[in-house]
Amino acid sequence: MNSLAMTDSLLLVVTFLIAIGAKYPPSIRIAAGLFAAAACLGVLRFTGVLPLPTMHSFFSGLGATAAYPLLAVTFLFSGSVLTNQWRFSSIFAVIAGALGLVASALEFGIWGNAVALISVAALVLRSIISRDALATVGAVSLLAAVILFALNVSFASLLKPGDFLHIFMALGLGLLGSRARFIRLAPRLPQP
Repeated sequence: MNSLAMTDSLLLVVTFLIAIGAKYPPSIRIAAGLFAAAACLGVLRFTGVLPLPTMHSFFSGLGATAAYPLLAVTFLFSGSVLTNQWRFSSIFAVIAGALGLVASALEFGIWGNAVALISVAALVLRSIISRDALATVGAVSLLAAVILFALNVSFASLLKPGDFLHIFMALGLGLLGSRARFIRLAPRLPQP
């Protein structure tokens, strides 16, 4: 088994556990589900069991254009209906994904990278401003994943750019997922 299959397996386990976790807000569960779909297709692709490079690329693009922004919304607007109601989280994911598809059809390739980078940068700033150490480490891990992948960083023949993406995404999403459980469990303040 090659390194991309192993690191994508790690990402699949982390994202799948978040996606099925009842204690998480719907927004992060949908985002994790999109990442899990891409990771599952990546495992199938990189093991050679069912090579579907087009499907893997499609779901990876959905991750960049829909899942990253939905993840950012989870922490930027933690008390909103967009974070806490399935209907609004789903609508947001569909609209963001559709915009990504339109950008892809128009061959505006930088769109996915820009959306992912802006979403992760917003997560980093929000977690630093709120002095949330767990969220900060998770967001910085995601930022490292996006930057290392965009810069095509590899380590000898052991780790490819995709490996860095998978490892740092798994770490970041795991930490942010742990933090998001507290968002869901936090008591709501009475509205005046």
